This record gives sequence, C-alpha cells and structure tokens, in this order.
Amino acid sequence: MEQKTDAKNKLATKWLFTKNRSCSCTMPGVWRAVSFCDGCAVIFHGPEGCSHVATLMDLGAQYRIIGDHMDEKVDAVPLIASGLQEKDSIFGGAERLRGCIAYVMKTWHPKCLVIATSCVAGVIGDDVEQEAEDAENEYHIPVLCVPYGGFLGGEYSEGYFQTAKLIMERFIKPQPQVPGTVLLLGDQMGPCGQYAREVKRLLSGFGLTVKWQFPGYIPFSQWKDLSSASLLIPLSYAGQTQGGLEKTAAEWEEKFGTPSVRDVYPVGWQNTCEWLRKIARLLQDEALGERIIKEEEARLNDFVDTILPVTKNKKAVLGIGRGPRWYNPAETLHTIQRMQMDITAVVLYDKLMEEEKEAVTAIVKEWIPSSIPIISDGNFQQVLGSASVLITTDEIMDNPVKQFFIPMVPLAGTDGEIILMRTIYRLLCRYGNKGGIAYA
Repeated sequence: MEQKTDAKNKLATKWLFTKNRSCSCTMPGVWRAVSFCDGCAVIFHGPEGCSHVATLMDLGAQYRIIGDHMDEKVDAVPLIASGLQEKDSIFGGAERLRGCIAYVMKTWHPKCLVIATSCVAGVIGDDVEQEAEDAENEYHIPVLCVPYGGFLGGEYSEGYFQTAKLIMERFIKPQPQVPGTVLLLGDQMGPCGQYAREVKRLLSGFGLTVKWQFPGYIPFSQWKDLSSASLLIPLSYAGQTQGGLEKTAAEWEEKFGTPSVRDVYPVGWQNTCEWLRKIARLLQDEALGERIIKEEEARLNDFVDTILPVTKNKKAVLGIGRGPRWYNPAETLHTIQRMQMDITAVVLYDKLMEEEKEAVTAIVKEWIPSSIPIISDGNFQQVLGSASVLITTDEIMDNPVKQFFIPMVPLAGTDGEIILMRTIYRLLCRYGNKGGIAYA
C-alpha cells in the first residue's frame, strides 16, 4: 500500500497495487480447505510462525463476519506446527514431524489428518509423503499430504484446490443424486458470508436446498455423501482467478455427473438475472426463473422508492483505479442510474496501465453520454468540488467530498445491490455537505 499525493491538486490517494498472481503461501490454502471440517486436524510441517500466519488470516475473516453481523456456527479444527528449528535444516525434520503426529493423535484423536509442508521442509528435502504413509499405517486413519513446500510449490489457491482434489479422489464416489439438493463450491467467507447467504435465498425460490459447502465446511463423516447433490454452484465473480474453481467444478461434473452453473455468477443485477435464467434452464422451468426475476426486480424497485427523495438528481463522480479483470464499472453505473443520480464525470486514476484505461473507457462509454468527461490526467479537483458523492475504487485522502468505497470483494445478488444503494443513501444523509467515507 502506498500513499500518493497529487502535487497539482494536493489530493492524497491510497493506491493498492495488485499482481495477476498473488504472492501467498500454499499452506494457508491447505488449511482453509479443511479448516471447519469436524473430525480433521492439520499439521504445518514448518516453523511456528507458519501457523501464526494462518491464524491471522482466519482472524481477519472472523472480523469481516462480525462486521456483517453474523457468527460462525462451526468451530475450527486443530492447526499445529511441527516447529522446525534451525538445527533441523541441517539434520532434517522427519523426527520432529513424527513427534508432532503422535502428539496430535494423543491430544485430539482426529479421524483424518492433513499435512502441509513449508518452504523449510521443501528445501531440506524431508520425505513428508512417506511419513504420512507410515502414520496412516500406524494410526489407521487417512493421512493426506500436500507436499507443495510453502511458497516453493505455488500460492494459496494451489494448496486450496489440491487439497480439494485429494479429498475428491480419495473419499468421494459416484452415487444416486437426491433431487433438490445443492453443493456450493468455494469459500467466499463461508456459509455465514453474504455471498453464500444470498445464493441460498435465491435458490430457495426454485425449491432448492443448499446442503453443503465444499471444501472447508463439511464434517469428515459427510465427505462420502457430497456426490449425492443434484446441483453444483461455484461461488465466484468476474475478474477472480477462475482456473482452480472452474477446473474443479468441471472435474466434479465429469466425475460425479452433477450439473454445475459456471461462466456466470450472481454479482451485479444483470449477472444475477443471467445466473437465475441459467439455473431455470437446468431445471427445465424457465417460467419460474422469469417469475423469480420479476419478484427480485420488484424488491429492488420497492427499496429504491424509499431512498429516491434523497438520491434523485444528486451529482456523482465515479473514480476507477482497478482494471477490468478485477472490477466492472458497468455494474456501478447501473446502480447509479437505478438511484436516479446524475453522473457528472468519470475519473481514471493513474495507477491504471494504459491497456486497462482503454478497456475501462470502452465499458464506460457504453453507459454514459459523450458529454460526460472521462478524466485520466489527474486533474479532477474541480469535478469533485461540485459533486455530492465520489463513488471510488480507491480511498482519496483529504478529499473535499463524501466518498463511497466500492467493495474489493463484490457483493452478491439482490441483497448485494440493496446493500450498496443503502450505504450510498446513508452517506448522503450524513450531516454536513462535505467529507467522510463509507464502506459496504
């Protein structure tokens, strides 16, 4: 994170730089894939600090759930580090891993053990797969090993999806499907997160019931039942790295014959409608799909009617600092139009690459009249001064106008659209005319 000051306009901006590929470790991905699967335990074969990183990640996720006024309804499984030390880099850490496995078995008596390897274990060459096989023979429980060597084997998603694949290959077999049951694929803050809650609500209109969320939130004793679901719903959004999720969904469909809804996700109103229609086609009841869409549209319109006295004709500036891979401005512009606000300018922040600016500009021009300026030279002080609100992907420091920070992780479905509009409405209702920032 870098704070940047525009010398000409004296506006400080928090730029968040991103890469096409993250720099995270495979081990937290392994952990997250089974972290709430009752009956499991996870060992990080590495220094103590490795498990601390995963703990901090989960703590951040818990804060987000609390901020969303929800509570986790399941407890995390044990996560233990083998505690590799400096001397183990010379003499090897296999003995330390054996001791850790024995401690876990004596203390928690898991029904399934998962071992992830750290960079240190990868460098010193510990044969963790053999240790896992020996432990399985000794303790008579399944022991899965994901020997990616921390950062050496890839990043978070590799650990996450490889663990899911191992579970699919070893524990799940084809079986008759139970009509009306749904399996969610992916995390997105788990069953208590906004995405999963909204998907469950929308699916209920079709008479569908979400029974499981894989991986990460299913007791070990129920893994064998997962292929009985009649529909697979991946939880993703446009711009997210799709390789692992869509590949896993395709493999699941091929192996177990469960139809899945891929390529479109219920994020943004138009995508939500397309997603609902795709489900309706799978269920061979397109009339029901259209009826659900009309009901959701009416729900949106009813809410808009309650906020129009405040939002109508308010001047809005849209500030964009995320490329099209991560953000689709069409969804925001549609929301602005729904609230009957006047878009007075679009600002493209200079953190965007030239090709990103071109792609974003092309999308924006489809939604706004040619008379509305698209500013990309950093000279946007004047348009901000006359606006009621800045709707922005990046926080503008010492900004003279109220600003709404567009969520980094998009919200799902009709509820997501209402949350965005409600937050902007409340921001406009705040006492005073200038300053302040709101988050959805």
